[in-house]
Amino acid sequence: MIPSLLTLAQEPLRGDALLNDLQRRAVAFFWEQSNPKNGFTKDRAANDAGRPAPNNVASSASVGFALVALPIGVERRWLDRKAALARTRTTLAHLLSDWPQAHGWLYHFVDSDTGARQWNCEASTIDTSICLAGVLAAERYWKDPQITRDAAAFAKRIDWRWALTDGGAKPDAVHLTMGWKPEEGFLKARWENFDECKMLYVQAYGLSDVRTDGWDLIKREPVRYQGIDVIRGGPLFMHQMSESFYSFRGMRDRQGYSYAVESRNAAFANRRYCIDNPKGMKGYGPDFWGLSACDFKGGYNAFGAPGWIEDNGTITPTSAVAAAPWLPKEATSFAEAMRRDHPQAWGRYGFPNGYSPTDDWIGPDVIGIDLGMMLLAVENHRTGLPMRLSASVPAVRRGMARAGLRKAKDADTGPLKI
Repeated sequence: MIPSLLTLAQEPLRGDALLNDLQRRAVAFFWEQSNPKNGFTKDRAANDAGRPAPNNVASSASVGFALVALPIGVERRWLDRKAALARTRTTLAHLLSDWPQAHGWLYHFVDSDTGARQWNCEASTIDTSICLAGVLAAERYWKDPQITRDAAAFAKRIDWRWALTDGGAKPDAVHLTMGWKPEEGFLKARWENFDECKMLYVQAYGLSDVRTDGWDLIKREPVRYQGIDVIRGGPLFMHQMSESFYSFRGMRDRQGYSYAVESRNAAFANRRYCIDNPKGMKGYGPDFWGLSACDFKGGYNAFGAPGWIEDNGTITPTSAVAAAPWLPKEATSFAEAMRRDHPQAWGRYGFPNGYSPTDDWIGPDVIGIDLGMMLLAVENHRTGLPMRLSASVPAVRRGMARAGLRKAKDADTGPLKI
């Protein structure tokens, strides 16, 4: 089992030791904030152990990250293998029996004890996709008969055509709906713009025979900032979510895009914007950046730059660290400076979800998906485990191929698009 959090390093660390500590704290979140009876992982938790929990709500996306956090914890000897295996079996079984769903699509938020739907939320396609990514990777790691059986059942019950065509009402649709609610039906918004949806289409194409021209018709608006080419989409998570699980290195698609270059450039441009600091926000610089979706003093928002500019001085520390696979020196330097120069913004699970020196505000919580993106990104940088597990899934390889992703010699070093 994971040791007491009190045994984790409290003093500022550097380099790989600091990344190790951040990962260990993230694994602690996924272990401690998952209900041992059903494996349902909370959406968020207080970063100060002395504060009460913000709520008892679990997130289907958090569960997906938890399922990969367990193998990372085992490999790094922070978790007992038998305990992690048992937790994975429990999680898969209860995802099938107790998490409410519509045509295989999980509701976004549920009560972590009862599984009851919360906040009138939607059956979410992207959050189910994140959970599915974790399910498939966990199956590859454990290769346990019970987990293999339940993972197959979980994947098989997802009705991709239902979500693509709004239950048949839109037979010519090429882009998946963002979700469905029993009170109002299918959400009007669709996954048609360049963002975190890459994983959703890779899975759809790999696990079903739905049409694949939706990938080609995703709107990709080119943006150049300080000589850096990116695809429009300001918040960093849009360039990190799919990449937590799936490697796009060494490949270009039918449009000629390299998404490995795109993720690198997006992080580089985000950092460059914060160095330029056109709005004069406090603290911004080479070691203080990372605009993404996060809590802020007034609530929750998707901050980002460039592509679109949404900036009130609040950064998401985990997103800067999650740039490690593409900007390892810059991400590590950020983590060191954040830990050294902002000791007040440090808690039991590491950095807060949002932080604004401009507003003299420290986010009280951590959020599972942001800790998950950071945890998997750092592990991909260090060992590549999450990406290797996902790449070993036959359906993922099929989905990549059907999306038109092919090996290209200059895919990691050449331009964004050829």
